[in-house]
Amino acid sequence: MRSRICLDTDWRFALGDHPTAIGADFNDSSWRTLDLPHDWSIEATPDPDCPTRAGGGFFPGGIGWYRKHLSLPNDPGDRRVLIEFDGVYRNSEVWCNGKFCGRRPYGYASFAYDLTPYIKLDQPNVIAVRVDNSRLPNSRWYSGSGIYRHVWMSIASPVRVAHWGTSVTTPVATPDRAVVGCGVTVVNDGKIDMDVEIVADVPGAVGCRGVRVPMKIPSHSETASTCLQLEIPKPRLWSPESPNLYTLRIEVQHNGQTLDTHDTRFGVRSIRFDAQNGFTLNGQSTKLLGVNEHHDAGCLGAALPDDVIRRRLRILKDMGCNAIRTAHNPASPTLLDLCDEMGLMVVEDIFDEWRDGKTPFGYQLDWDEWWERDLSDVIRRDRNHPCVVMWSVGNEIKEVREGRAEGLPMMKALRDVCHREDPTRPMTCGCCNSRETLKAGFGPLMDVFGYNGGGGGCFDYEKDHTKYPDMPMFASEVPHSLQTRGVYRSRTWYRDLARNPNVERQDVPHLTVEELFTGFDEHYQSSYDNAMVRISAIDSWRNTKRLPWFCGEFRWSGFDYLGECYGWPCKSWNFGILDLCGFPKDTFYFYQSQWTDKPMVHALPHWTWPGLEGKTIPVIVYTNCDRVELFYNNTSLGVKNRDDQAMYLRWDVAYQPGTLRAVAYRDGEKAAECEHHTAGQPTGLRLLPDEKSIRADRTGVAHVVIDVVDDKGFFVPHANTMVEFTVTGPGRLIGLENGDPLDHANYKLPHRRTFHGKMLALVQATDQAGTITLDAHAPELDAQMSCTIQVGATGGLPASENNARPRTGGQADSGTRT
Repeated sequence: MRSRICLDTDWRFALGDHPTAIGADFNDSSWRTLDLPHDWSIEATPDPDCPTRAGGGFFPGGIGWYRKHLSLPNDPGDRRVLIEFDGVYRNSEVWCNGKFCGRRPYGYASFAYDLTPYIKLDQPNVIAVRVDNSRLPNSRWYSGSGIYRHVWMSIASPVRVAHWGTSVTTPVATPDRAVVGCGVTVVNDGKIDMDVEIVADVPGAVGCRGVRVPMKIPSHSETASTCLQLEIPKPRLWSPESPNLYTLRIEVQHNGQTLDTHDTRFGVRSIRFDAQNGFTLNGQSTKLLGVNEHHDAGCLGAALPDDVIRRRLRILKDMGCNAIRTAHNPASPTLLDLCDEMGLMVVEDIFDEWRDGKTPFGYQLDWDEWWERDLSDVIRRDRNHPCVVMWSVGNEIKEVREGRAEGLPMMKALRDVCHREDPTRPMTCGCCNSRETLKAGFGPLMDVFGYNGGGGGCFDYEKDHTKYPDMPMFASEVPHSLQTRGVYRSRTWYRDLARNPNVERQDVPHLTVEELFTGFDEHYQSSYDNAMVRISAIDSWRNTKRLPWFCGEFRWSGFDYLGECYGWPCKSWNFGILDLCGFPKDTFYFYQSQWTDKPMVHALPHWTWPGLEGKTIPVIVYTNCDRVELFYNNTSLGVKNRDDQAMYLRWDVAYQPGTLRAVAYRDGEKAAECEHHTAGQPTGLRLLPDEKSIRADRTGVAHVVIDVVDDKGFFVPHANTMVEFTVTGPGRLIGLENGDPLDHANYKLPHRRTFHGKMLALVQATDQAGTITLDAHAPELDAQMSCTIQVGATGGLPASENNARPRTGGQADSGTRT
């Protein structure tokens, strides 16, 4: 029977080129031992002379080698031994016992090799992987380097369901009845033709009857395909609110004997993008409430443990987000598994460039040879995920944004491959100069048109809807607003205004005549929603919300990300509404006030402003409740009703130290409140673990929030304090992040400064049960604090597989009490 094993542990690694390392007898005893996922770039210190430049966050690339000593669980007999890589950045080459298996240039592609011809039962087997990320720059954002996603080994019958060999559709998906279409491709690596039966069933689906069909499969690695159909009465539909999942089980049988069993997880749901009615999910009108996400996570680079991805998605769900656009490359299988489970829709970007590249050594060098293979593989890998609602074949593609004629047949070819591989989902492209793009005739070549806002496109929705009434549309990358956690300015700022006084923009009035807040570095941006490229978060959402035919928006971005920045001294940019730690910025709460129903209120800014005594500070409040009363030291400053047009409330308050408190009411009852205390001098630390327990399997991760506090325990929002960490017990420190885009300290050091009073420590368990103690020491404050995390077999869940389920955990620090 088929078995699948994760091969993430105990790889050997060495930087540099080691051509003789392909052989099984190569001595790698001096190499470093590590677990995957792994990213060697993030282990270095940012360098202004690094050839990755600002796009790569000034982190290095290079060449690295990995070796895995492979032990088979038992004699496989005539079964095939397959290895699958979820992602290797980039230009990977793989050998098994010195025999070349294959190469894959694209750093975001998943791929598999059949190791059977090279496996030896009487001696050790060695997998060697060469990774070449030395030709730089090749990416506009931080890519990382290495085997940064999971690796799997499967052992299966020579007659089996092929790799990515199932296609599950739900052409009928209603609360009363679901029709499940099952496309199955079977491969025969044996030496004789085989007559088999394909048996399909959905275990646990009440009332679903299995079906079987005969099939003849030619020998010698030939394949055959068939289609089956099942019905599920009264199915549980998949949606962001109720992400119900089923499993399609395919058995390949010969003479009553089961040769292979293959499970595919799927969801029952229907989607429609309509030019007049917008987006509907399961027949219900739905706005895509989305964010764009790069694939790094600050101090971990591109190598994200599953628990880290789960936490990031949980925070987005808490905000009310229901969709993600993967910027600008295929997602990891883990992310899509978790989006299925947690209820997040996905627009999956696949390419950032076509034949005309944006970087000297980017994907354009591989375009002609690999584009169709890479596109087809992504769709075959991901087409069974109910979370995926659109394929995006490009982002701000030069041939498209410049309206060039040679791009038209390329767009058509990409669309044709999307429809061939998956006729159930539309394709799109993120267009940053929509006026030139539409004028050149690209619009009809896309099923749904995506606006990235550039060239004034974010102001053209209604005009374009009138001109192209049959064209569904959505904001694939709007708005682009900037904000740095803990930073405020009272004067509006546009990124491009200095170099182009005539830049098209939405007017956002200044909050004050003269700048109120001074002393912040110019590379940090205001959290008042008054720092932007061309349109604010509030103005963008107002447009999206009021247009019933507009499918939704994906803001740039959800989390801050490494690279794609101003240039040195920045290593990251401030577009996220969550920082690199995953700590919410104030705009996070604007979206929460618009996208959620659970009572909430949030006031900004914080209330610790020494030197501003007597100055009038604009206080902005976001809420989804009926009305808000603002208090200063328990004295009411007035009550205001929710304003659905402005989408915020404002008080002008003369600053004095004390307590600022916003109380929100719904149906006449107090429903939520937010409180800010003026802090004194920093004197201590507070450690808040998101997780009380994690798994003892070398994958479990605890996220520990570190706050700087004063002698009353009040959070100190201006504190930039050095903190030193030690870990004892069955765990190790894998990263420290503070969210500061100007901090160049090496991420793997056991000490770091807080940024505006906060930082995050990530601790990963070993395979031993016990208690982890994280000790934090702030020498400047002469303060020490510790916290404990339990490690055991019952903590959380194993690494994400097809049967993974989300676990519960702590929330990111929100600053809001309910």
